[in-house]
Amino acid sequence: MSIPIELMDQNPWWRKPEDILQDRRIVALANSKVCWVPRIKQTFDLDSDAVYTLRGPRQVGKTTLLKDMIRDLIDQKVPPRNIFYFTCDLIDNPKSLADTISSYLESVRPDKKQRAYLFIDEVSSVKDWQKAIKFLADKDNLTLATLILTGSHTLDIKKASEKLPGRRGEAKDLLDKVMLPMKFAEYAETLSKDVKDTIKEHRMLSWENRKAILMELLSGEIPQEIKELSFLSKDLQKLFQNYLLTGGIARVTDEYLKHNEISENIYKTYVDVVLGDLAKWGKRDTYLRQVISRVLETSGSPVGWNTLRQGTDIASHNTVAEYIDTLSDSFVLHYMFCYDTNRNKPTYQKEKKVYFTDPFFLHAMRAWIGGKKPFESTMEYLGDPEKVGALVEGIAADHMVRLSFRLCEQKQLFCSEDSVMYWRGKKEREVDFVLKHLPKPVAVEVKYQPKITSRDLYGIIDFKKITDSPNAIVLSKETLEVRGNVTIIPIWLFLLIV
Repeated sequence: MSIPIELMDQNPWWRKPEDILQDRRIVALANSKVCWVPRIKQTFDLDSDAVYTLRGPRQVGKTTLLKDMIRDLIDQKVPPRNIFYFTCDLIDNPKSLADTISSYLESVRPDKKQRAYLFIDEVSSVKDWQKAIKFLADKDNLTLATLILTGSHTLDIKKASEKLPGRRGEAKDLLDKVMLPMKFAEYAETLSKDVKDTIKEHRMLSWENRKAILMELLSGEIPQEIKELSFLSKDLQKLFQNYLLTGGIARVTDEYLKHNEISENIYKTYVDVVLGDLAKWGKRDTYLRQVISRVLETSGSPVGWNTLRQGTDIASHNTVAEYIDTLSDSFVLHYMFCYDTNRNKPTYQKEKKVYFTDPFFLHAMRAWIGGKKPFESTMEYLGDPEKVGALVEGIAADHMVRLSFRLCEQKQLFCSEDSVMYWRGKKEREVDFVLKHLPKPVAVEVKYQPKITSRDLYGIIDFKKITDSPNAIVLSKETLEVRGNVTIIPIWLFLLIV
């Protein structure tokens, strides 16, 4: 039996199971101050014949998750040669991919009657990769096999996976998964034992329990779980302040906790990731710089593509839309449409709101455009209350999308653009977010300020009159109270149930 050397190199546990502990990702995780165990890890059914896809931005921790799952399997005494890891960086066609997987299955896998676990990293770098999986499935080579395939772009892996009808097995949960930076709840429970213990004590890791808390908030009551968590307000506020700086990226957070700053190299890494993805899709750095600059200038305000084009040398608003779409597909930006109360749908022709998906993506791209020392520039940015308010609204936008996904009963059909929108009334009063996947559309407003006045509720009041929606939520800086049919809650408390 001849085993290709590159397969041996990528799977050192075939020689000695304990060699998994020498893997650089596992070593880095062991030495990190941020021992993040993504909640998404629990959604994989490794006992099923299934082909999973795992999408998400580069450098978010997908490979570390795979290596951590491999370590778990070895700890569970799964025969090491039943576990196959391969990164596709040096493969450029589906035949090579099929040959590589076949080589493992035929030459290394010890017993075809035992389950094999295949972790194929960055499969999206292989054009038409789905042809390889289809070929293997049609030959029945994937019986008693669980595959997890990762990629870093929405279109290049999701669209390809759709070309595998009937060949992906049947798992209990969704086969197509998205791994994003830590949401604030994961960030807080990872960095604070007190928060983690309180969340566990009140069974808030269960989505059904968190949903019950949300519904109680919408009924105008402050749930006991929220009251208990409010005793940790000092810790939670500090954690949220740090989240504004590091975002939910474990590597960035670890760097800050160890050195009390973030190196220029870390900023550059995440800028290079974005530039690399854009180059792959034929986009120009000069246009990207201009589009990002305009997104930063208009953050939190409704804009049209033509408005974003103004002040640039980009000839067409369609080009701007293409860049925004590509950044959205690369998990860097979200954009939201205006809500049509009559049709209960987005109005695609009206202005959009554009947000960064994670605070650190904003800081990194802003530093790249500004040409200043990135950490010092970030700290200066966070000293401006108006800019912080816009940043907090962006964090809320990302979490509203995640919450809406959880609320959606048909997750296979989930579309963020049709699930979370903003609203503007005839008097130009706005509501930051409208959530659809509830008995009636719910207004959510962000007011990251010390006090909430009656004027701050005008947009919500107008929305409630037009829609007859009985409930609304205001995400505050520190206020926790019920005012009429509006529940006001600190954003750092509310995000713990998302």
